[in-house]
Amino acid sequence: MDSCADLLNVTVEEELPANMSSLNKNMYVAIHHWFYKFGLPTICMCGFLGNVMNLMILTGKRIQRALRMTERSANNGLVALAVSDLMFCLLAFPTTFLPEDQQFPDKGFFLYYGIYCAALINIFIMSSTWLTVVMATERYLAICHPLKSRKILTMHRSKVAIVMVFVLSVVVNIPVFWRYSFREEFCDNSTHYTAVMLELFGSNSLDHAYRTVWATLGNFIPLILLVFFNFCLIRQIHKSYAERRKYAKGSFRGHHETETNNRVTVTLISIVVMFLVLVAPSEVVKHIAKLANENIEENYTYKTLEVITNVMQTVNFSANFILYCCINPSFRRTMKHMFCAHCEKRTRENEFSRYETCLSTTPESIRKKICPAQPIVSTVETEIPNNSKAVCLQQENPLLEEARQETVNV
Repeated sequence: MDSCADLLNVTVEEELPANMSSLNKNMYVAIHHWFYKFGLPTICMCGFLGNVMNLMILTGKRIQRALRMTERSANNGLVALAVSDLMFCLLAFPTTFLPEDQQFPDKGFFLYYGIYCAALINIFIMSSTWLTVVMATERYLAICHPLKSRKILTMHRSKVAIVMVFVLSVVVNIPVFWRYSFREEFCDNSTHYTAVMLELFGSNSLDHAYRTVWATLGNFIPLILLVFFNFCLIRQIHKSYAERRKYAKGSFRGHHETETNNRVTVTLISIVVMFLVLVAPSEVVKHIAKLANENIEENYTYKTLEVITNVMQTVNFSANFILYCCINPSFRRTMKHMFCAHCEKRTRENEFSRYETCLSTTPESIRKKICPAQPIVSTVETEIPNNSKAVCLQQENPLLEEARQETVNV
């Protein structure tokens, strides 16, 4: 166990680095406090709710019936991305409750969470990154090479690719589970535990080699692929709009299919742009700093930048719901139908309840003057199998039929 004097010496050295100004330190403390104690948990909670909404809407029967095969493949990718982002928000939320000095009073949840959260969060950072690459690759093939894509892109291969992304993300991040440990320290007649960072495989060179591999697989290769695919997709979308203006009197079906393809592609382009703006800088900065031969723990400029980029990264995993609502009309319509159908059903039930109450409590001679308007018909949307359109069946309410009979008798 470490002595109390050694612990105090380490604390003084970490709090007062000789080469850092007090201005940088004060700025770091203020930004860390506001961003991590207020900004990060708020973003994570909103992201959790937003991704739950994404899953409810993207897996709903209404949107599934409206999709063609290639669109279902993209939709599967969006569902998997929502799951990955949801797990990121769920795992990142408790980081706001970790002590800044990484000292824990007992061997409880937060000690082990502080040790293993980096590995768990990295898994879903990598899975979200490569799911975006998989979707971009599929849209690139579907838009830029439509004939080849019909043979290459299938629902089975799409699902296999999604599963492989999650499996490989776990495999690549297994060594990170051994990056952190804890040491037991005794001070002032009390025992506490401090989380410490270790060199992977017990070797500084191997640790640097692993960081290089992670940065290459998790950042630089996806970044290059996404930039390339995004450039090709944007160019193809521009050509598509130009041809549509040129042949404005084309068939409605062709126009509708082009609009649907473009809508899915624009959604993916927006996801990629958001990734390039919010995620890529965070990961690139952190890995370059880790590979540099400097003591970054004493560099408050870097630590301030790390806090800001971490919050930017969290925004990326939390904002897809807002993105879909802004740029995808089909997503908005499905969400509106989901909530409005429930509201309309409740409204009809309330109308019938008020009318029935009025019938039972009001004398017949004054019913027409006092009772609300008679809800004659209730419209119920019934699904027809074999993917045919839903039809509306008008069903008479038995209580209303009895009220009509009473009126006729009077």
